[in-house]
Amino acid sequence: MIAYWFLIGLPTLLSFLAIPAGTPRRALLWLVALVYQVFVGLRYQVGADRVAYGYMHQYIAACPLSQALAFTEPGYAALNWGMARLGGNMDSVNFAVSLVFVSGLVRLASLLPNPWIALVSVTPYLVIAIGMSAVRQSAAIGLVFHLMASWRQAPTRKLLLSGIAASFHYSAVMAFIFVQQSIRLRPWLRGLLLALGAAAIFPIVNSSDAYAKYYATYLEDNLLSPGAFMHVLLNAIPGALYLLLHKRWQARFGKNDLLPMLSVLSIASIFGVSVSSTGIDRLALYLSPIQMMVYGSLPVLFGRQYQILWCALVAGYNLVVMYWWLNYANTAKGFLPYDNWLAHWFVD
Repeated sequence: MIAYWFLIGLPTLLSFLAIPAGTPRRALLWLVALVYQVFVGLRYQVGADRVAYGYMHQYIAACPLSQALAFTEPGYAALNWGMARLGGNMDSVNFAVSLVFVSGLVRLASLLPNPWIALVSVTPYLVIAIGMSAVRQSAAIGLVFHLMASWRQAPTRKLLLSGIAASFHYSAVMAFIFVQQSIRLRPWLRGLLLALGAAAIFPIVNSSDAYAKYYATYLEDNLLSPGAFMHVLLNAIPGALYLLLHKRWQARFGKNDLLPMLSVLSIASIFGVSVSSTGIDRLALYLSPIQMMVYGSLPVLFGRQYQILWCALVAGYNLVVMYWWLNYANTAKGFLPYDNWLAHWFVD
């Protein structure tokens, strides 16, 4: 477990230091990103879903491209198929996906007043439990974080990112809803855009074997996700904090049309757990930026004299989450003990 405590301990320590903005902070932030990339991207036989993804890679590697694209999400299928043709394996796929995932997290963190505590807030669950196991969805999540970091840029860029994210995991189509809500349109035109988007993506989704599996899992069988309620709470708590403090927030940071949407959806997801706990659990992952955006801003919201206090509260809360997950989560055994390819390269 020491490796996991080191990973969360590094940004926790940095969150208490007065690191000047600009080049020193950016350089240090990307150094931390390198640590996260090595930790996540070079993991060795770690993750609850590693065996299933290994079999999936073997199947795709042996298929023609057309068959691979029909087997699972096209973006993820193409990545596996391409890696196999270049002589890579599942570890190569993990490393490539981790580059997208970690860079997305760090890019969004770099825009926040305290990027270190922002990273702390997503390390226990999103980085470790999801980023080191759910390979397809972690790629999609990384792209959604890039989307959030590009929120004030052109709609075409955001639409492109949401489309690529959905090609890695169909649940990321939720990002398209975020984007179309951010574009100033007449109500009838917004509805038309949604209808056209649904009409365009449905034939692609419906032709994939993944669609049948998701439909059966999330809707027909309604398989239970034991930790779903706890997972959505990770988003709902910062969402509630933002809604309670939104006037002060706007006065300090200006208007932000993304935070209210993420906050309302995060709280609403609590009530969706009873309908489809596994489905809501998966969709709530795309609301995770609310954790970074709220916790990464709280330390300066009430003035810098309270920064250490807020950092201590947020860090303490996430250390408790980490302890609970490592010791009591039903999937934690798939992550213990932690192992890394570097250890085997240097030893062998």
